[in-house]
Amino acid sequence: MLLAIDFDGTLCEQDTVDWFSAHWAPGVFAEADRRLLAGEIDLDTCLQLQVAPITQSEDEVVAFLVETIRVRPGAHELVAFCAERGIEPVIVSSGFENLMRPILAANGLDLPISAHAVDCGPAGMRVRFRGRAHCDLCGTACKRDEVRALAAGRRIAYVGDGISDLCAAEDADLRFARHTLARHLAAEGLPFTPFEDMHDVRRGLAAALDGAA
Repeated sequence: MLLAIDFDGTLCEQDTVDWFSAHWAPGVFAEADRRLLAGEIDLDTCLQLQVAPITQSEDEVVAFLVETIRVRPGAHELVAFCAERGIEPVIVSSGFENLMRPILAANGLDLPISAHAVDCGPAGMRVRFRGRAHCDLCGTACKRDEVRALAAGRRIAYVGDGISDLCAAEDADLRFARHTLARHLAAEGLPFTPFEDMHDVRRGLAAALDGAA
């Protein structure tokens, strides 16, 4: 089984991009977020707009995130459970890998990451997109095909919370959801397990695996 875990707002309690964008460019962040929710722009455009005016160095951004971002309780126990049960955990995110790795390291975690990256500099941040396939279901460059490729025919458990998770979560065999993703799945009539921390995910995985045995 593949366990695909979103990072922002899922493994971590805060959305890291929203967090530092609202900190250093609050007006730009708010307007881009409004346009995204109104359907005027897609998620990739929103990311570009939110980070473009931020001129802090990567070291400054990382230091801010490491100091202020909290990983949800139960992450270590979930990783250990996956190792015991032959589950492959991987982070699949619409955020930035080079900003995530220091957060993981600071919390004693080492997980594979499939995500975008960002270049920092005095001219502003510039996103380096991973180049995900355009999805014929949701009409955006989403995570669905990437998660399916990572699974390589195995069952998929998906853990997420937001807009970037909708299509990949619908495609999964097991779903763990909160916030926007939970509301979406409920509206679509798709089964999911709600979670507030990674202990909930671990317990849900255990119940699903033991029930299938």
